[in-house]
Amino acid sequence: MRAVAAALFLAVAFPAHADVLIDNVNGLTLDEDGRVDHFNGVLVGDDGRIEQVLSRRDKRPGNVDYRFDAKGRVLIPGLIDSHVQVMKLGLSLLTREEAAPASQDGRTLPPPRPEDRDAALAKAQQLLLAQGITAVADMGTTIEDWQAYRRAGDLGRLNLRIVAYAAGPEAMALIGGPGPTPWLYGDRLRLNGLFLALDGTLANRTAALKAPYADDPASTGRAGLTETQLKNLMSRGAIDNFQVAVSASGDGAVATVLDAIEELKGTYTGDRRWRIERTQVVDPADMARIGSYGVSLSMQPQLAETDRAVAEARLGPERLASAQPWKSLAASGAVLAFGSSAPDKAPRPFAGMAQAITRQDGYGQPFGGWQPQERLTREAALAAYTTGAAHALLADGRLGRIARGERGDFVLVDRDPLLATPDELRAIQVLQTWVGGKLVYEAKESAPAEGR
Repeated sequence: MRAVAAALFLAVAFPAHADVLIDNVNGLTLDEDGRVDHFNGVLVGDDGRIEQVLSRRDKRPGNVDYRFDAKGRVLIPGLIDSHVQVMKLGLSLLTREEAAPASQDGRTLPPPRPEDRDAALAKAQQLLLAQGITAVADMGTTIEDWQAYRRAGDLGRLNLRIVAYAAGPEAMALIGGPGPTPWLYGDRLRLNGLFLALDGTLANRTAALKAPYADDPASTGRAGLTETQLKNLMSRGAIDNFQVAVSASGDGAVATVLDAIEELKGTYTGDRRWRIERTQVVDPADMARIGSYGVSLSMQPQLAETDRAVAEARLGPERLASAQPWKSLAASGAVLAFGSSAPDKAPRPFAGMAQAITRQDGYGQPFGGWQPQERLTREAALAAYTTGAAHALLADGRLGRIARGERGDFVLVDRDPLLATPDELRAIQVLQTWVGGKLVYEAKESAPAEGR
């Protein structure tokens, strides 16, 4: 409870309506073309948007409410986790701390009460903000989840930006009604779309593959929906302008989603930004379609550490190159949006970046990297947690960069992620997290902001 109280204190340490100058930073962000821009200061207006990005040569504004001297430390854009189940993450943290003694009796836990959900949301926010994550795609949002988010927003306790994807058409209609919600609470909450699950995972042999499993020749996995059912559900979301996100792990499932998009895109025109989630295997023959359809692929590089042995067993050597093919997908024109799939995996974006640039685990294995031809550059890995992730959320222009007009979300860290070694990258410490120009997480004492 002490940690939660500290987080709540930080949320109100800076008034909601105040100009804030973050000065003397070693700042970096990506521009619209993926190139690195450096800067020395950021001015955030009282609406939470960035008013100026300053170089050393620029004159500092003389009349601001608060000034923070970062003492030359590294400032990067707020990170976006592109696949999280926020409430399940928070409830898992609460269960660990509070329900473990009761569960030793062998009784199942009762359904969470509204106050449990409120406490779980506070826990999830605390964990995510401490990792430098300022926005998430919440996959499988229920009406109960949504109401917890609204309660937090009403009380001024929603510091994380949550972009929700409803758990099926019924939840979509209950939450959004005739269409996606507007951005609420200063762009901290929105229902974007509909989340559908098509297949399972390679580990359980439930990912739908085009060819049989190498270690189970009688099985190609299974899809939970027929192609007709999938098209009908995707159409149900698209007809009311909801963004559709489909979980498809195997190459067979990915192809089924692409077939559905091919049929639907003639009817539902415009910038749909179809999303495919938790993809593990992609047939090279389908990559051109992914790029030409403007699909965003939400993938989890942290899972590759454990997927390696599974993929080798399930796919065999002939199809191994189709596992987690990040560089090939980016080259095809697909937009990569990285995340953790929390609570399945702890949300650690810098570890994910290290995995993306090395294709190695935290012990440097395998030597030379697993399928090293699919390694990303540091800039591309950072983009997948910032600009690419924002694009997949229909939030480019709002989130993902430190640029004039975007929300003032940024993270102060102890070293430059574009210069750190892979080991250093995994060990990066988040010192502060700012959302909308407000300090919402601080790892240790730093110089206080100076009042006007």
